[in-house]
This record gives sequence, C-alpha cells and structure tokens, in this order.
Amino acid sequence: MIQTLIPAPASAEAQAASRWGRVLGITLTARCLLLLAAGVLFAVLGFFGLRWLAPMLVWDSAVIAVACADMFSLPAPSALRVTRMFIDSPVLGRATRLELELEQTAKRLLRVHVFDDLHPALAQLPPSGWLAVYPREPARLACVITPVRRGDCALGGVWLRWRGVLGLVEQRAVSRPEQRVRVYPPLEHTADDSAMYLLRIRHIAIQRRRLRLTGMGREFDHLRDYRTGDEMRNISWPATARRSRIVTREFTTERSQQVWIVVDAGRLSGTACELRRGGVPASSSASFQNAAADEEFRLSLTQLDQACGAAIALAQTVMQTGDKAGLMVYGRGIQQQLLPASGAGHLRMFVDALSAVRPEASEADHLRAAARLGQLQRRRGLVLWITEMADSARRPEVADAAADLARRHLVLLVVLGHPEIAATAAREPCTPAQMYESAAAQELLERHRQTLAALRSKGVLVVQTSPGALRADAISEYLEVKARGML
Repeated sequence: MIQTLIPAPASAEAQAASRWGRVLGITLTARCLLLLAAGVLFAVLGFFGLRWLAPMLVWDSAVIAVACADMFSLPAPSALRVTRMFIDSPVLGRATRLELELEQTAKRLLRVHVFDDLHPALAQLPPSGWLAVYPREPARLACVITPVRRGDCALGGVWLRWRGVLGLVEQRAVSRPEQRVRVYPPLEHTADDSAMYLLRIRHIAIQRRRLRLTGMGREFDHLRDYRTGDEMRNISWPATARRSRIVTREFTTERSQQVWIVVDAGRLSGTACELRRGGVPASSSASFQNAAADEEFRLSLTQLDQACGAAIALAQTVMQTGDKAGLMVYGRGIQQQLLPASGAGHLRMFVDALSAVRPEASEADHLRAAARLGQLQRRRGLVLWITEMADSARRPEVADAAADLARRHLVLLVVLGHPEIAATAAREPCTPAQMYESAAAQELLERHRQTLAALRSKGVLVVQTSPGALRADAISEYLEVKARGML
C-alpha cells in the first residue's frame, strides 16, 4: 500500500542563479585564475626592469579575451531542464530512492554538477554529483535519502553549474520544481511477522464461521415466522404487512466490530529514543554518500513516531480481520479524528492523518478525549489506547478516563514503559546518589503497578510494552482479543 503514496514527479527549466541576470551568474574557474596568476611572474621580473610589465598586461589581456570567448560558448540556463522523481514513498527512517533527471538542448556535451537542496527532514546531507549530459538525451543521478521527520515539507531548488568549452568560466543556475512531499510514519514489517499475523487472522475467521451464535447479537441474519416468546422489538412490520402474518427478524452475533485506535500526543509522546540500523547499500549510479549509507545509521524517533507506525499496522490488521478501524489522536484537543470504516481508501486517510500529528508540550487532556470518544461510539466497541503513565504522586488522569470508557466498551490500554527505569530499580547501588535513584525508580514502578492492577480490576485490559516492541505487542493482543471472542 505504501508504494501508492509515491509523490508525483516535478520538473522545471533552469534559470539564472543571480537576480541581476545571467552575466552575474558566471564565475571564473580555478584554471582561469591560475592562468591569470601566471602573469604575476612578469610582475616579479618588473622589479629588474619596467619592460616586463608590458608582457604581463598582454598575457592577462589574452587570458581575459579567451575567457570572454569561452563565456559566449556557454548555453543559456533555459536550455537545461530538471525533473525530480521519487522511486519510493518517503517513510520515516527508511532508505528512499530518488532520481534527478537532467535534459539539455545545447549542441554539445555538457558536464553539469547537480546539487539538490532538499528539506532537512528528508536528508542530512543534500545529494550532489557530476553528470555527463548529451544533447536531448536525459541523464539521471540516482541517490538514496533517509527521512528523519514526519509531515509535509517543501523541497528547495536544484542548483546547477557547468563550464565552457575551455573550462575557463562557469555558469551557475537553479531549477525550482514545485514539489511538496509528505513523510509517512515508520512502517516496519518482516516476512515472519506478516506470515504469523495472517495465519492467526485466518484461524480467527475459521472460528467465527464455526461459532455463529444465532439470536445473541444485533446483526440481521434472516426472517422467519413468529414464535411464542419472541420479543416485540424483533418483529418486522413491513414483512408482516406483505405476508399477512407475523414475521420476526433473526439476528446473529456481529461479525464486524468497530475498533478505535487512540493515540496520546501529549508531553510524554515527544520523548526521543535513538535507534541504530545497519547500513543501506547505495546505488551503483549514486555519486554521493549520506547518513543512510554509513555503516551505522543513528535515527532519533519519538514515542509518537513509534505509536503512529504501530497505529497504521494495527489498522491494517483490523481491516484484514473484517473489523472497521477508527482513529483519534489527541493532546489538549483533538488533533485527528476518523470514524470507523474499512477499505484501501480509509487506510490511505489513516496514513495521511498520522503523518501530520505532532507531540504537544503540555499534558494531554485524557478525560476530554474519553468523553469525545463516548459521544462518537455509542455501541460497544474495542478501544486500543496507546499512551504512557505520567510520573505523579496522584492517580494518573488516563487511568480514570480508561476506567470510565470500560463501563461501555472493551478497553485495551497499551502502556509504553521505560526499560531503563526497571534497570535502575534492579541495580545494586554503590553510592548514595545511586541509592536515591534506585529508591525513586522502585517507588515509581510500584505506583505504576498499583495503578495498572486497579485498572485490571475494573475490566480494562492492560499491556505494558516498550517503544521498540509496541507494534508487535499491540497486534498480538488485538488478535488475542479476537480469538477469545471478547467483543
């Protein structure tokens, strides 16, 4: 699905880099400056006789004349056209292939240096390299970038420079393709995980076909004649009028539930963690190396980035099982909201909505989010709530909100934890400072344990996980809920 989110190509003709015209965009090359510097040798001889100053002036004048002739051999910037093409969809933390295509209408071969001024969210080091461009024959520069931040970003221009026939002058120009791309949340899938999830989904579907409980749900199944003891609300009056006898509607258990994926974008969601990944081999035609091609690439992801990636994977799994997925991302207010639905179009809206969310600097309003969700979802459904417990002496607000929702819905609270806190609590202190740190960590873990135990006693399902294992744990718990028929 992510391959359908590739940005459209954009192209534009080059124009003079200077606002004052093409001439001011022409500079002298190192070769020309060296030739001019050679005339200084005559100036040295001028200390012994003034007759050597004339050869110096003649030499420099000849070099300048030849440079002017070389300048007139330069093609105009409008003779070059640049097209920027994305081969892959920009995904946070994933190597993305990008191609720059250059065409020129001059009558000779040009060696053009290309420098793509990409947004810092897309590349830590901008792509650059030399291209040999033949007349009316496109030349391509392939490169690999690694986006480091989600959301929309406007791309800068592509800077070009090429030399004359003699290599004495250089023309500078810029092409500005109007292009705006969106960096999507991290979507990490392995073949083993996908195979395991699909196997469990098929197993759940088989169970549901075998266990079809008639009369226990509110999903319409078929019509039948009235029997003594049937409820009046189940009588189908239009069918009764058509058949001239009382007809009752038969119901079955709902086969398509509504699942809400709720993501906390409050203060704690901005906590960053650094991931190390193996190097990504650069393309053979790439002429530059960036952070994605290093032996070890360090990527800083926030907890919200991890939650967004897990939410998309959850939505895909929910739709594959036949359920409908809804979304709510909240901070002090509601950032994003999608009503439960299914299908490829709805999944695309899911990805777009999660790409635009941002962590907020203040604490999230959990009670407000729970109240809004209660208004939107009247019938019983599953709420997959991804959040983190705030470190406070009193009962966290998210616990009250989850307990309130659990009165009507099945709430699965996915709580992000910090393994370093558990490690600090289990560490044997060697200094007074370490002793205080261990005691504080143990107290924090005990408060969290008591809070989660109270939530479980009120019917809230609780899963403790880490940001790195968030996606796998959330999907596994959702499939476990489906397999056990808890909805």
